[in-house]
Amino acid sequence: MTRLVCVLLAVAMLGGARLAAGADEKPGKSPEKRFARADKNGDKKLTLEEFVGKRQDEKKEKAVKRFGRLDKDNDEFLSLEEFMAGIKKKNK
Repeated sequence: MTRLVCVLLAVAMLGGARLAAGADEKPGKSPEKRFARADKNGDKKLTLEEFVGKRQDEKKEKAVKRFGRLDKDNDEFLSLEEFMAGIKKKNK
């Protein structure tokens, strides 16, 4: 019985450490993978259409506004760096 309690305690401690280590990361795909998936033509930049994707109505409007805020150099494309900066800012 004592051995079982020790094993369960060790598992709980390791699980807590893993949660703490990944506390600042969202579950799911990495930002790089999300960017690559949205980049339909593989040119390493997102157009407005690629960024908006299949969103409709209010979500589409919000995505269009967000694209404008993220496009820091106003070239009408999002680079991976601009995309990543937006994700970091959104997660704060």
